[in-house]
Amino acid sequence: MANLAHKQSVLRITFEAGIGTDGKMKTKSKTYRNVKANANADQLEAAVTILSGFSTSPFVGAEKIQTSNLN
Repeated sequence: MANLAHKQSVLRITFEAGIGTDGKMKTKSKTYRNVKANANADQLEAAVTILSGFSTSPFVGAEKIQTSNLN
């Protein structure tokens, strides 16, 4: 029987980086590692609010990315 073993969780916050020559919005992102695997949505939202406040660029979005090993 296969099992999934948690390997790593990261939080990626995306910011607006201006408009490109083609007229499309450019973005940049900042990744924070060592996010707790059991962090819930409210905890992540609080962290994103605080961390995005340190940037001068407008906040676009955030995502939690989890990787696992298949045993």
